[in-house]
Order: sequence, then structure tokens, then C-alpha cells
Amino acid sequence: MDCARLNFSHGTLEEHGEVIRTLRELSAKRHRPVAILQDLGGIKLRLGEMEGSVLLPPGEMVTMVPDASSDKPNVLPFPQAGVLASLRPGHRVFVSDGTVSLEVVEVGDGSVKLRVINSSGRLSSFKGVNLPGIHIDQPVLTDADKEALRYGVDLGVDWVAVSFVRTADDIRYAKSYLDSIGSQALVMAKLERAEGIENIDSILQEVDGVMVARGDLGVEIPMEQVPIVQKSLVKKANEAAKVSIIATQMLRSMVDAPIPTRAEVSDITNAVLDGCDSILLSDETAVGPFPCGNHHTSRDRTQAIALAAGKLVQSLKAKPIVITSTGRAALEISRFRPENQVIVFSHDEAVLRRLCLGWGLSPVGVIPPEADVSKLVSKLINASLEAGMVEAEDVVTIVHGFLPGVSGTTNTIQVLDVKEFLSRSTATDDVEAVSR
Repeated sequence: MDCARLNFSHGTLEEHGEVIRTLRELSAKRHRPVAILQDLGGIKLRLGEMEGSVLLPPGEMVTMVPDASSDKPNVLPFPQAGVLASLRPGHRVFVSDGTVSLEVVEVGDGSVKLRVINSSGRLSSFKGVNLPGIHIDQPVLTDADKEALRYGVDLGVDWVAVSFVRTADDIRYAKSYLDSIGSQALVMAKLERAEGIENIDSILQEVDGVMVARGDLGVEIPMEQVPIVQKSLVKKANEAAKVSIIATQMLRSMVDAPIPTRAEVSDITNAVLDGCDSILLSDETAVGPFPCGNHHTSRDRTQAIALAAGKLVQSLKAKPIVITSTGRAALEISRFRPENQVIVFSHDEAVLRRLCLGWGLSPVGVIPPEADVSKLVSKLINASLEAGMVEAEDVVTIVHGFLPGVSGTTNTIQVLDVKEFLSRSTATDDVEAVSR
């Protein structure tokens, strides 16, 4: 992960603060810089609070009122009186990323009657509302955005994503406010409205990066135009030396599945080939059950032991040490892509050479078969220390077999605190038993 995007449309400031502090701690611990992108809620139009959820069949008539809540299934609360007053007969209204579309039929005194055109989902509280072609005369930063920005300054966020950018003036307004509160964050324009696409050249002069937010954009303009617009925006951003991000449903199927669809793989490939700088994941890693990709299963004992060891390494932040006759046990652990290098020993130097090609594998040395487990473990730890792969403060997870030198006998996992082990170890000549 190169950047963590925090969606300030949801959650409390305190919750986001806790996440930011955790990210900073882990970044320092792993010696890997990670940017933090504060994604503002912006002037996102949303329904008010509804009682339960409702499925609206096509052709049904509903009323939209400027209230904060509604307990009637055919009355949609929309607490934006000024925006509601801008609607006219024939205007289209899209709710929940376009899963429900409606057409304005009649405008009354403070309320609007609409006909359901299409509906492929249930409506519930606070779903987003899109009004293509209708000018929203509101500042690009809401009061909630300004409060979030002040909080972000204190925590040192690296980027600020301004939502629903329409013009370069929106960016200048946002940058002026950031300057007034002492923020050094770079500014990204989220391109979600047709107006922003029309003004992209002037917007690019004011920002440090752009995000092609295909969810709202796919409602604001015809869906089939989004891929063409995406390519154009990435090209323009590259020419202006500005960062570009492609967002929304990049790996949407992975919310429910451990692998992506071929269409998603093609989508991401084309985005990269077009020259975008970044791919933004959202539900895939935020709420899906497979945030780290494939769920590994086991075919036999060696794989089952490696599976358990991989999970221990992840949960304990341990350094994995493997002694293998054929190399298979090391490769099985490698497939989990642990954060630390897999320290590998073998009884055969040729096996170590072959393993040099494996992901994250660090062949260290040759150890002759040793039936005494305690001596074997001592040799492994001392050799790892001497090679500089392990330090006294580390925890190690050691994987080995019960018949040294015999293929397919891997059945043992040991978790040891190195300092504690050394303090009670009486072995003094183990290092000499390891050749390099």
C-alpha cells in the first residue's frame, strides 16, 4: 500500500484520528513511507433519515420533501430546500449511485413529485442523490469539511481530496482555506460532475492531482462515456505532470470473492497502460471479507503446516525460519507473502540455490540432519543471528520436520523469543555446524 485513503463522509473525527496514528506507527515500524489522503465529504447531496428501506417499482409516484426524516415509504426526505427548489418538470434525479432513477413530474410549494423510471435496489437512509445538469450554488467546502480539515492539519495528512469540484475557483477557495489553517497538504480534485470535466484544463493548473471518481461521474454523464473521459483525464494529467487516480469498483467483485473477474483485471490493466499513477480500492479492502486477496487452502500436511505458520507469522509479526530438504516448505510459506524475509536452511546446498528465485526467500546456509530438536533449533537461531537476519529482540517462527533430511516430514512449528531462548541455551558450538 502506497497511500491510505480515509473517507471523511463516514465515521467520527476521533475514529479517523485513531486510524491515522496507527498508520504512522506501522509506517515507522516497517520503514515504509505511506501517504494519508483525507477524502472530504463535500457537497454530496443525500436523502434524510428513512424508516427502514423501501423498494420502489417503476411507474410509482413518490414525493420528495425538504425534511430531515420521513416515516412514509412514498415520501423521500431531502434536507436541501434550496436545491429542491431548483428542480423543474423533466429533470432526472438519481439515487444510490443511479440504482434508482426518477423524473420530476410536478413542482409544488416546497415539495416535488417524481415518477420512478428504473429501480434496481432498495432505498434507505442517507443514500446519495445526483442531479445531472442542475447547478448547485454552494461553496465546495462545507462546515463539516472545514472542521475535518482543521483536525487533519493537527495529524499531518499528506493529501486532501476535494469532492465535487466544478471549477478552478473551487480549488482556489479550498487552497485558500488550507493556507489559512497552516496546512501543507497537497490538493486533489475529485472529478465527479460534468461541470468539472468541462473545466478540467483550468482545474489542472490549480491542483496537485486528480481523481476520476467513476461512481458519481457515471451518473452525471452517460455511463458509456466514462471510459473515454477517463482516458482523456489521465492523458491531460500526465501532460500537466499531475498525479492521477482511478477510483470506484476497481475490484468490486472481491467484496464477495477471493479473486477478481477478468473484466476487472482488464479494467485495471488498461488504466495502468493509459498512464494513471494510482488505483484506489474502497469496499474491496474496507468491508469485504478478502482484504488481502486469496484465501489459501491446504492439500496435505506440509501445506497445512505452512498455512498455520503463515498465520502465526502475520499475527505475531515474527520472522519465519524454515529448514527444508526439497525447498517445498519454504515455497509454501512464501505464498503468504510475509512482511519479513523467510530465512531458509537446507541439508542440500543445491536446494538453497534453487530457492533464490522464490519470493521473499533468503537462503542462509546448510545444516546437516540433526535428530536432536533442541540442538537443531539452537543451530538455526545462532546461524540466523550470525547472518544478521535475526536480532535478539525478535520473535521467530521455526518450521521443521520430525525426520531430518527426509522429504515430506514437515510437521513442527516452534515460536520462540530469541532473547529468552539465548538466555537459557547452553549450546556453544552450534554455529560451526552450519556451512555457508
